[in-house]
Amino acid sequence: ISPPLSGPNWLDGNSCCDMTAHRMAMNPLDGGLWGAERFAIDYLQLSPDGTVFKGPKDKTESYPYFGDDIHAVADGPVVGVVDGLPEQVPGTTPTGLPLDQYGGNHVVQDIGDGNYAFYAHLKTGTVKVKVGDQLTTGQVLGNLGNTGNSDAPHLHFHVMSTPDPLRSNGLPFVFKDFTLDGRLASKDALDPLMTGTPAPMAPGFTARDEKNLSPLVLDVMTYAAG
Repeated sequence: ISPPLSGPNWLDGNSCCDMTAHRMAMNPLDGGLWGAERFAIDYLQLSPDGTVFKGPKDKTESYPYFGDDIHAVADGPVVGVVDGLPEQVPGTTPTGLPLDQYGGNHVVQDIGDGNYAFYAHLKTGTVKVKVGDQLTTGQVLGNLGNTGNSDAPHLHFHVMSTPDPLRSNGLPFVFKDFTLDGRLASKDALDPLMTGTPAPMAPGFTARDEKNLSPLVLDVMTYAAG
């Protein structure tokens, strides 16, 4: 598939294959046990100085990438849409959300062969598609936000086995191409980002172009414009 974002310095902050929150999450629902997020990615964008926000941590406008375009990763119809849920306060973990609001404003797209793409936490009022719309690869379907179970603006993206974001199993996927710019030094390097300081990067890393690979947690990437 194609990446859901474009531009430089996109950080894979939570994904395969370490024991991340996504990788370990299991949903016991309706008599089944579902691993919907096991290959999911949470994307934040690093500024040129390595930070993710400037100004008050609790303001969405302090995050320069808030509102960035989200792109369809493949051709296929829209089979689920939620919009109108409010933005959360950055720096605070939401509480009391019903299960059907965990993804916030989101789009589910059928990308064929039993695969469904899930684009979550979209900005309120920015979803540009409706159920039944036929999307083409790279088409803008909404904007990056901070809705649902989100404590900082980011895009949650994964591919799943059913159209239900909770009652499904996460499926592996690869991106056609991207530039791997670098990698955070360790999982502990994520903590400084949430205090407004730059994240330490792994030393001696040489940027390289990649094809038909899935990013790993802590990777920092450039995605070409669609």
